[in-house]
Amino acid sequence: MIVGLSMIPTVQRFVAVAWGDDLPAAAGVAGELLTGAVRVLLIFLICRLAFVRDPEVAGLGERWRRVAWFVDHRRGDFLIQFAVLGTAFALFDLVPNLAIQTLAPEGAREWVTAVVVAIKNPTVIAFTFVWMAGVARRMMLAAPEPAGAR
Repeated sequence: MIVGLSMIPTVQRFVAVAWGDDLPAAAGVAGELLTGAVRVLLIFLICRLAFVRDPEVAGLGERWRRVAWFVDHRRGDFLIQFAVLGTAFALFDLVPNLAIQTLAPEGAREWVTAVVVAIKNPTVIAFTFVWMAGVARRMMLAAPEPAGAR
């Protein structure tokens, strides 16, 4: 599911980067709208699998209470996620872009960028969605159950 849905933005990004200047403006806008819609759908499906169908995390109000408890009582663990996300961003986005700008020949940069963007869509972006849902799930499961539950 994740790889399949991620292939739609992958193809769109590859085409947009490789041939974007030659495409009609409407095709660019339609591609961006399609990519956005597919990413929203992907997040929805990941959240549905991670939260909605699991009895371990209760209704929406209870989920938010558990997340708030985690943030209040385990702030360091919560904040470390931002450091990890920042490190991942630097490693998987900034470093490849810098490498392309410094190592790829001028005439090949557009194609190399298109390939790198195509690789990042089904890997880094999808992994980030799954990871963030996993973090939220762990936050919910780490919070104590309300009194009288079960």
